[in-house]
Amino acid sequence: MAELGATALVTGGSGLLGSAISRVLAAAGHPVVLTYQRAAERAETLAAELRDAGTPALALPFELADPDGAGTLLGAIEAAGFGPVGVLVNNALPQPDTRRPDLAAFVEAADASWRNLVRHNVEGTLSLIRSVLPGMLASGHGRIVSISTTLVHCGLPGAVAYGAAKAALHGASRSLAWEVGRAGITVNLVTPGLIASKRAELEIGEAIAGVTAGTPIGRLVTAEEVAAAVGFLVSAGAAGITGSEIVVDGGKD
Repeated sequence: MAELGATALVTGGSGLLGSAISRVLAAAGHPVVLTYQRAAERAETLAAELRDAGTPALALPFELADPDGAGTLLGAIEAAGFGPVGVLVNNALPQPDTRRPDLAAFVEAADASWRNLVRHNVEGTLSLIRSVLPGMLASGHGRIVSISTTLVHCGLPGAVAYGAAKAALHGASRSLAWEVGRAGITVNLVTPGLIASKRAELEIGEAIAGVTAGTPIGRLVTAEEVAAAVGFLVSAGAAGITGSEIVVDGGKD
């Protein structure tokens, strides 16, 4: 077990990718706070796993749409005895469900659906970043990593609002990197392609073969491979990297 480092906060930490990221950060010696929206049992199970392995870990509910959510979350982290958040991984942003008819085309999407996805998730993520920044600025060190998607670069029918929300994180991250870089804080993005999962198999099925045919590695990337990129950006070795993006998509053209 590595020496304990700064507290790491992973939003959406109970999902496939969030779980992998939480494990990578725990292995690097960071106490981990992972958030969930609905999957309380799964989040608590993961937190218990990390604690059993010797890492302080906590699972907490967090709703990006709640304007007071960031303050409530940080208050709960402090009340639990965890130190100030020194690592923030913004992973909680729902992916588009291509099986839903209201996401088949942007012009047909329900107003509440696309407006809420963009507004709540962009504002919620920025609010959380603002909430952890004072502690990072005070300590002179911080790591902020936001999880994006290759859809920002290549697009996908039915994912207009989702792509817009993710693209907003690119602009925000690059500008924020200029604001806080000299204070020892780095701000970066990790952009996964399609991740191998049961959900991918259910949603696109046979189309996976077409996706993998367009990658040099001939397969989908794994959650662990994406998490490894996050772990690198959080490490001391990545102190000179900020305002940047690491694409983990198997080299898809």
